[in-house]
Amino acid sequence: MPIANCKRCNRIFNKGRRELCPQCIAEEDAAFRVVKAYLKDHRDATLAEVTDATEVDVELLVAMIRNGRLLLRDNPNLTYPCERCGQPTHAGHYCPQCAAELVTALSGAQEELARKIKGKDNDGYYSRRQHL
Repeated sequence: MPIANCKRCNRIFNKGRRELCPQCIAEEDAAFRVVKAYLKDHRDATLAEVTDATEVDVELLVAMIRNGRLLLRDNPNLTYPCERCGQPTHAGHYCPQCAAELVTALSGAQEELARKIKGKDNDGYYSRRQHL
């Protein structure tokens, strides 16, 4: 097994499937159990309420949501900030508005690149044939 540094605590460990050492994995699993138990009794809790009540870091809680460990369909008020604008979102890294803007920008860039390539003289490779 390859040796790596833990992504959270920087300890050296034998890397398996995850980029965390066994101690950090155990801590995350314990935090998950605490959050899950809290959400079972407080279905309508917000992200701030969950972090205050459980003392689990916001970043860890958001990572649990993004990794699919916590399902938002069971907790409708549990939203987290969009990575681009900070507005609340329920899925992915971006809110629906930012996702749509990024798709539009990427489509425009793709079309512009295609026009630039099409406009160039692209006849392929030039080979000089010697006449004997």
